[in-house]
Amino acid sequence: MLGGGARLTGSVRSINEAGAVELTSELSPDLLLLKKGSVEKIEFSAKDSAPVPPSTLMELANGDLLHVTLESLDATKITVLSPEVGRLEIPRPALKGLQLGILQRLLVYSGPRNLDEWTNREAPALNWTFEHHCLIANGPATASKKLALPQQFVLRFSLRWQAAQMPNFQVFFADPLKPKGQLCDRYYLQYGGAGLELKREASSGKRFITLVQLNRNPQQYPEHQLQVELRVDRKASRIHLLLNGEREGEFADPSPAAPEGSGLTLVCNSPPGNPQEIRDIEVLEFDGARGRHRAEDRGDPKTDSLISREDDRWSGRLVDIRKTGDGLMFRFKSDFQKDLLEIPVADVSTVFFAATDAKTPAPAAPPFVLRLHGEGSLRVSSCLFRDDSVRAVHPLLGPLQFVRKDVAAMERTAAAMPTTPSEP
Repeated sequence: MLGGGARLTGSVRSINEAGAVELTSELSPDLLLLKKGSVEKIEFSAKDSAPVPPSTLMELANGDLLHVTLESLDATKITVLSPEVGRLEIPRPALKGLQLGILQRLLVYSGPRNLDEWTNREAPALNWTFEHHCLIANGPATASKKLALPQQFVLRFSLRWQAAQMPNFQVFFADPLKPKGQLCDRYYLQYGGAGLELKREASSGKRFITLVQLNRNPQQYPEHQLQVELRVDRKASRIHLLLNGEREGEFADPSPAAPEGSGLTLVCNSPPGNPQEIRDIEVLEFDGARGRHRAEDRGDPKTDSLISREDDRWSGRLVDIRKTGDGLMFRFKSDFQKDLLEIPVADVSTVFFAATDAKTPAPAAPPFVLRLHGEGSLRVSSCLFRDDSVRAVHPLLGPLQFVRKDVAAMERTAAAMPTTPSEP
């Protein structure tokens, strides 16, 4: 993505320390050299198969995020293992928080497995066919399925359409599966030529409420597919949206109560001759409390804070994290208890680390952000892409080396955006 909204597709050969990009593209027989400052964002091709990231999300003092496996913590540092950059020893002042167990989710449904499991409300699925583990519509089509949806769940699916054609999908969730035409409470996502919209349908008051509208036109996706992830917390009436692994935001449902339905309805509104697919449908259990814990007021920033899975809260000092015969143990000295608390890792939801009382001027904002698969993101002062490797320098972690396929996107930060048009 270039300044002014222009887009190029192809293969990125390299990115040097200054940010100049070498690109091979069908648009030119010669190698394209995109000068420093002309490229605002690069989205790399998706992994063939993405492994499940570690269940602990570490937040650094500058707000960067990294999925890690915890090894230990003492008075001066934490030791973690990252699937992208390996083992790291990070000084405690560089830490902001830990969110644990966020990906330990119960699988509710994975499919589609066949056409028979889908219906059109109470009749067989209408105008869908099943091939190669996906549902294919060649014209207007509808299919529904009742699921054992928990109050908090994750819904994932992939949309695919033909080159030079326009997608036209609607996916309804938390759907009560009432007969067509009856008023009902549910959510739905629709995607087509006008972009993407997440909406709330209500049985009383204003019938349709837009939660978010995004300008994500199909031309932005040269492979003609879009991976959608919705994290639905009906207890808190909030939905978190990710597209192709990148966070688009968290959106509140303004209605008094969230929909209670447990159905999923898939709709294609394209005319015949424009085949479209829905595949890789997954529904998982989701613990929204961890997200709320991370976003809530942490209390006194001069002390460490620990929140358990049962919503117990302590302030004081996290003395250490050590291995025991039963796994990791968090040892915490509370301000209000004499004895040291020992809390198994399975019972810990969130940790906030005491903020340092730094009086030195804040360093300049790094010019680049590397988006990792999942929720990881790192702001780096430089990055060099060569062949299958990436070398970068992080202001808190120092020099880092990645495998290129672990990077989902690279973009310039707002601080690095030019105030005048870049040189052509």
